[in-house]
Amino acid sequence: MLRHRIKPGLELRQLQPADATALFAVIDAHRAKLREWLPWVDATVKLADTEKYIADTLRDFTATRAYTCGIWSDNRLVGVIGQNRIDWAHRIAFPFYWLAPDREGRGIMTQCFRAVIDDSFAQLQVKQVVIAVATGNLRAQRLPAKLGFKQVSTLKKAEWLYDHHVDHHVYSLTAPKVGGTR
Repeated sequence: MLRHRIKPGLELRQLQPADATALFAVIDAHRAKLREWLPWVDATVKLADTEKYIADTLRDFTATRAYTCGIWSDNRLVGVIGQNRIDWAHRIAFPFYWLAPDREGRGIMTQCFRAVIDDSFAQLQVKQVVIAVATGNLRAQRLPAKLGFKQVSTLKKAEWLYDHHVDHHVYSLTAPKVGGTR
């Protein structure tokens, strides 16, 4: 997914080097809130960190088709969504997402994540989409439930978050079968 217009004023665009300043600005403006659940925030301290991140995502896209898109709302970068990785041998996609806290509660992420799911099944032709969400991140857990994912397990100490481990709920969604049911 290089670019996808969801509706007027809301689109996904694959992050490019020119987006580094805007991406760093949104991270820096919301650093304290993003740090609650995202382990990379403290390592993103200067523009060069964001430039390197974008370069790494473009390299990953070339190598694996795993992509990283900026979420653009009213021509403003407000978050990131994409595929962390794609397990081609098993046809499983592992998406990720985050949104600037001042844009939450408007349905932006629901619409964007739905577009990523649709792309996963239609374009990437994976058979399953799997995401993991920290057990304490109740807001992030509502999204997979709303989009039809089923919780399949809980991983203890799944992630080191600065000074402590967090457990993750793991959610799965399988590709629709012919005829439209899962």
